[in-house]
Amino acid sequence: MYRLLSVLLASLLPLASQAANTPPTPGIEFVHHDWILACDNTGTCRAAGYSPEKADSLLGLMLERAGGPGTAVKARLRVGEDGESAVPEGSMRLHVNGRDLGPVQDTGADEAVMLRPAQVEGLLAALPGQARIEVIDSSGTRWPISDRGAAAVLLKMDEVQGRVGTPGALVRRGTRAEASVPAAVAKPVIVRGVLAAGRPGDSGLGSSEALRDALIATLGDNDDCPRLIEYEGTPEMVIERLDGHHVLVQALCQMGAYNYSNGFWIARDQPPFAPETVTLEAEGFSRSDRTLYARYKGRGIGDCVSGWDWAWDGRRFQPSSAFSTGLCRGVAGGHWTLPTLVSTVR
Repeated sequence: MYRLLSVLLASLLPLASQAANTPPTPGIEFVHHDWILACDNTGTCRAAGYSPEKADSLLGLMLERAGGPGTAVKARLRVGEDGESAVPEGSMRLHVNGRDLGPVQDTGADEAVMLRPAQVEGLLAALPGQARIEVIDSSGTRWPISDRGAAAVLLKMDEVQGRVGTPGALVRRGTRAEASVPAAVAKPVIVRGVLAAGRPGDSGLGSSEALRDALIATLGDNDDCPRLIEYEGTPEMVIERLDGHHVLVQALCQMGAYNYSNGFWIARDQPPFAPETVTLEAEGFSRSDRTLYARYKGRGIGDCVSGWDWAWDGRRFQPSSAFSTGLCRGVAGGHWTLPTLVSTVR
């Protein structure tokens, strides 16, 4: 899943550069042992740690920090469920290296519910070294959160945000002025374009051999759309009217055990079609939202998902969102949403 994410994010850059004068640059994703880091294009980073894989525990911890000097770290706790494993009973308390940091709760999907600042401080003091992190429930059962990979992930967060060597760094602190930390980047704004109404002849394009041949010609040596090439006869292409002279063409590219992908092209509505590839890795198109979307499972049980969106601005489909739900750790839908590309779409 993470290799695919990197490839797809890289593929977004040339498309974005055509779509706007100042396209958003996707952030990064970094995985080490039981921790994952995702930093988005505004400079906000989220680091998520999990229970050891064989600990029969589905706890998740997320540390979030906005870009810019002097920003605080926020933390959330998630008690995942898979319908089979036991979960903490009753009240919970956070222990770090044997020190009781007080009561905690499952913050769930409510971003307004955070761990207390003193608890965050205790976690940050321990995680760069050896940290024994446990949640103890009312029955006395200890539920661990791994520290394996935490130091590397937090150091990478400092590097991405330009904090290494400053007093506010999480791992390698120094005397470099906090004011030298790069400011956060404003979230880009994409204004949705208007879509023209369909025309009577549009549906007929869906079975055009000439259009299919034009789509295949755009692939070159790319092997990401074998279903279009290998289909015997003419595959049924889906046509959506974009404007007075252009249509969006959708064709099935790949079909797997639990994922599939469609290719999307912007083409003229009559020969020469001159199609331009938008993506070969989307699932569908929402006409009401004027957005292409993709959601892919990392494995069949759906405990880790990656997603991308492209918004129509009247001329191009601009990359507007990219995220994953973190490591594949048995929780349906994953513990968190960890974006690498964010925008405001109006």
